[in-house]
Amino acid sequence: MGSRASSTVTKYTRAFLKWQRWTETMDDVKVFPVNPLHFALYLQHVGEQSQSKAAVEEATNAVSWICQTAGLDPIAQDPFIKMTLAGLQRNLAKPKTKKEPVTPEMLREMIESLGLRPSLSEVRTVAIAVTAFHGFFRFDEVVRIRCCDVKFGVDHMAIKVLSSKTDQYRQGDEVVIARADSPHTCPVARLEQYYSMAGINHFSTERLFRAIVKTKEGEKLRTSGSISYTRVREILLEKLRSLGYEPSEFGTHNFRAGGATTAANQGVPDRLFKRHGRWKSETAKDGYIKDSLEARLEVSKKLHTNMS
Repeated sequence: MGSRASSTVTKYTRAFLKWQRWTETMDDVKVFPVNPLHFALYLQHVGEQSQSKAAVEEATNAVSWICQTAGLDPIAQDPFIKMTLAGLQRNLAKPKTKKEPVTPEMLREMIESLGLRPSLSEVRTVAIAVTAFHGFFRFDEVVRIRCCDVKFGVDHMAIKVLSSKTDQYRQGDEVVIARADSPHTCPVARLEQYYSMAGINHFSTERLFRAIVKTKEGEKLRTSGSISYTRVREILLEKLRSLGYEPSEFGTHNFRAGGATTAANQGVPDRLFKRHGRWKSETAKDGYIKDSLEARLEVSKKLHTNMS
């Protein structure tokens, strides 16, 4: 199991339990070892219920992973399952709508909305946003940051990443984010503001971003626990809605994609770019980038130069 990220293990386990519950409603159907005919019927059921190609693929990957863990051939390699899966993928395929990346202008609007006397909730929202954007963080990475994982320096801050989706061997990593010339839009200053306002102990091993409770004295950070991935998504999308943006145009990786897109279009060297985002492959990295029109035009401009 160590070869998979904890989030993937959790997802696959949940999907396998769904298969198990389905088998319990059927006569003469065993959960394990997996019968290809029975599993094909289950995939048909998943497709009809979810109308989602991703749900069918997740079910197949999850049960295949369990098979491999038990030392058996993955069910996905069975010829009948391959044929069933291909048919469902064709029937359930939908035009893919690419979510929009968050832009520096949108981030600036979020910061400006704080005003002179922001609440702790507002400061936390902006702190999450600037950290995800400038550090190329996924939401699930943001919620796992501990108070002691952040070290503030004169010209930058360093955030320790204990594990991530691309760090399957749990070697850990570190993301460094430079201070900006303007304290107002500086991501380091915004996170320092959150530490100060929330009264956070820099040496604490508690999660950095936690739930907030209201008291007679005002808002206060819970002493323990963690804010959920789902709640982080809700908070940030609600903030975008309040600024006049359509939340449905933005997905769970929009801040990571926004930072990546901005850096790519500014010509950040590829090696540094990949290291900052903890990407292991070109395909994974490129999937987060939306090239600007100016950057795309550079290709043909180079051709014009060579022809003149």
